Amino acid sequence: MLFEVEDISCEKCSDKIETAIRAADPTAQVTVKTAEKRVRVEGLLTAEQAMAALAAAGYPASEAPPHSGEGSDCCGGCS
Repeated sequence: MLFEVEDISCEKCSDKIETAIRAADPTAQVTVKTAEKRVRVEGLLTAEQAMAALAAAGYPASEAPPHSGEGSDCCGGCS
């Protein structure tokens, strides 16, 4: 799952985001791209659960649109 998180501004934000997601799913793999304001989450959480965990940590998120750059789930087959 790929999310846009506008409030990411530094490494400290990245750490808080990773902590919030892993508190909800300790097995989750979390990749934070600070400059792109994107968070990729792979694990057992649904998109809604991940967004709730991010919001609770102070980082409201929205799902990134498909085909939206590095980290998207796009396979490239429809272009």
